[in-house]
Amino acid sequence: MKSITQIISFAVLCGLLISCNKDERQAKNSIEGMWEVTAITTTKGQINNAFFVETSTETETGQLGTFDFLDETVNYNFTRIDTTYNGSSIWFLKSEKINAGFTRVNQHTLTLTDNFIFDVTFEDDTKNAEKNAKKMTLTKNPIPNNSILIMISLEKIE
Repeated sequence: MKSITQIISFAVLCGLLISCNKDERQAKNSIEGMWEVTAITTTKGQINNAFFVETSTETETGQLGTFDFLDETVNYNFTRIDTTYNGSSIWFLKSEKINAGFTRVNQHTLTLTDNFIFDVTFEDDTKNAEKNAKKMTLTKNPIPNNSILIMISLEKIE
């Protein structure tokens, strides 16, 4: 009886690992390519008792720049509130399942080695939204010494 339980547990664990790897691979495949920055929302606020309290929001729209994700590097050039950000960086994508109420959902984190860390949302953030995505949002969450939330909306060009 013990061995049957162990076999079932092992099969479930393998299935979860394969599923996570598949989601991460689909997300990585979707990210690769040229993306146009179509909107940037900057929200200023304060962090009080681990909660972010908004004080002001500014949204810019139009052709604000590009991100070109190659196999291991990204070239970016975008303008946010009259400041231009450009550079080239190595990028890493991490995908994991997290609890969201009664279900588990994918959470994708994109790290650019020059100090940008973004939460990534593909399309409408539904199941398998990372597969062949044409829209994504990069969110840079506020930290205690820099209480600014930045959301960059992108659309795939190629």
